[in-house]
Amino acid sequence: MIKSIKKQFCQFTVAIGLVGLSIAAQADAPQELEKKLTAIDSFEADFNQVITDEFGTLIDKSSGHFELKRPQLFRWEVEEPFEQEIVADGVNLWQFDIDIEQINVSSLDQTLANSPAALLSQAQLDVAANYEVAAVKGEGEGVLIYHLTPRDPDALYEVLILEFHGSDLVALQVKDNLGQATLVDFTNVRMNPEFEDDHFEFVIPEGIDVIDSRNSIEGAALEKGDF
Repeated sequence: MIKSIKKQFCQFTVAIGLVGLSIAAQADAPQELEKKLTAIDSFEADFNQVITDEFGTLIDKSSGHFELKRPQLFRWEVEEPFEQEIVADGVNLWQFDIDIEQINVSSLDQTLANSPAALLSQAQLDVAANYEVAAVKGEGEGVLIYHLTPRDPDALYEVLILEFHGSDLVALQVKDNLGQATLVDFTNVRMNPEFEDDHFEFVIPEGIDVIDSRNSIEGAALEKGDF
């Protein structure tokens, strides 16, 4: 899927140049994408991630497991090359770098603002208000690829591409304002799996250093002595 979505990015550029009106004028593309996204109450998949610079040079590769539940709950577990956990508990965002035994915690609202993660985890979506959207059929039956450009000039990225096979989200690509591209390929996708209520709670292992970047202790805040 990563090769497919990279190819589609190039095809989008050519298509918009040659027949831009026919692509950009798909007035129903934002609504169709919003239907697909709002149908995802929860999500689970394995992932492979590739990050390249503006010249296409490989910066990083990783793989692991991803779980999500609306609103604002997710768990991103990197297994290779270095173990890492990123957990959103609805209030805070926890990043646990296991190899260096360090945890960073920040406000989830501040971290998700203007980021692609908000599109997958927000309770309410208004795709048309926040993005310019174009859609193109990919290779294979039922494959649709959506090209999103944020309307917000302060967005942290220039382009977000989502690939669906039917109702399944199978790949995404994000290109940031510096030209760095992150490509994520999802496999073993499970749509709307059940999760226990406490599945996205983060428990600090004993003896681990915690760096708190929050402005204030909220909701799932730690009690004194936890640091």
